Amino acid sequence: MPRSVPANTQLPPGPKGLGVNRLLSRLRNPLEFYEQLYEQYGDIAYFRILSRNFCVVYGPDIIEEVLVVKRTSFEKGPMFKRTRILNNPTSITADGDDYRRIRKLIQPAFLRKAMGGYAEIMIEEVLRTRGNWRDGDTIDIDADMHQMALNIIAKTFFGRDTEIDSRLVKDIITAMGWSMVLTLIPLGNLVARLPLGRNRQRDRAIEAMDRVVYDVIRKVHAEPEGRTELVWWLVHAEDEEGIDRALSNAEVRDESYAMLLAGHETSANALTWCFYYLSRNPAVRARLEAEVDEVLGGRPPTMEDCDRLPYARAVFDEALRVAPPTYIVGRTAIEDCVLGGYHIPKGTVVQPCWRIPQREEKYFPEAGEFKPERWLKSGQPQHPRHAYVPFGSGLRTCIGAAFARMETVLALSAITQRWRIEVISDEHPEVMAMGIYTCKNGLPCTVRARQPSSS
Repeated sequence: MPRSVPANTQLPPGPKGLGVNRLLSRLRNPLEFYEQLYEQYGDIAYFRILSRNFCVVYGPDIIEEVLVVKRTSFEKGPMFKRTRILNNPTSITADGDDYRRIRKLIQPAFLRKAMGGYAEIMIEEVLRTRGNWRDGDTIDIDADMHQMALNIIAKTFFGRDTEIDSRLVKDIITAMGWSMVLTLIPLGNLVARLPLGRNRQRDRAIEAMDRVVYDVIRKVHAEPEGRTELVWWLVHAEDEEGIDRALSNAEVRDESYAMLLAGHETSANALTWCFYYLSRNPAVRARLEAEVDEVLGGRPPTMEDCDRLPYARAVFDEALRVAPPTYIVGRTAIEDCVLGGYHIPKGTVVQPCWRIPQREEKYFPEAGEFKPERWLKSGQPQHPRHAYVPFGSGLRTCIGAAFARMETVLALSAITQRWRIEVISDEHPEVMAMGIYTCKNGLPCTVRARQPSSS
């Protein structure tokens, strides 16, 4: 039964009209669009784009209302659900009982026993990546981090014995991105069915990836022990209480697709921004190098080292603050409700945007500075809980957060151990921000060899 709402039905402040220009502005430069809304209307802004109502929330207390306090008034937004690629509820798209069941079943795939197998693959791929460089090389660190993350995803998900071209993984991610864009435009569902080149590319990529995924599923059914890939954990996931049914093969397939998208782009972009800000802040880089040299002593990192590299973790946390790869999410109101004292009608797409509070001086002193030390135990920032939520919050906190943190810390430490990454241009890189905050034209850098001080 819907909750009662106050007699005051005042909508939040925001621009008026049908919003054709707003649609174009959001597609052309979404980050600027959301920043201008905040500058004009503050912690909450309500507007219309054609037939759909939107409400963007920036205030930490209101973000908490959406993600935690009043979460049952919302369901996941349309972007993931209408991709025409996922056919079953997943940990990314599900709501209610479906989400609770899936989260419970797949949780063991991200516990320490499983993570040990993933860490071995991560380290192998990081060492292979850093071994491809030569002193003085000009590289695109963004492209290299994306390729490395693709290789890690392919092997941690599908196993070392599965031959999968990383280009296919990239094609699937591109196809899913295209399908997500179609959810944002009028008649997108119709466009998705037209015989367009991008639709045909999407269909070919899905057909090829399905062959890979179902082949891996057959392998892990045939080998109940001894495998470590994520699909093995999904296939063999079961509810110890015997209440929830196991995942079907079709659900394992869809979960793999959803995690490919969520797990690749965020890690790759986070690493790119880490190296960008390390290059721009030599003192920070020197402190990271000193920690890496002291802890590793010239040897490759291991999973156990992640807990012994607090400054590397702090670099990651600070990069997520200033340049969160995922900076906004969508929820749809399934009933009339109240946010920040304002009436939110059923059907409104509500979008918590945490990039704004994460860069606010009132929450993070010297917010414009890259200061990892603010995340060390001695200097934990005093801010509202939901002024910093790069992995989401509440029941929907990203289940792969520990995976991403381990991958990033291992990559940061192993690469820093051997190389200094120097960004070539003095200008801030041009970015794209349609869902993921990423470099539009890559990030050209020069690699400089260094020797660990302990050696």
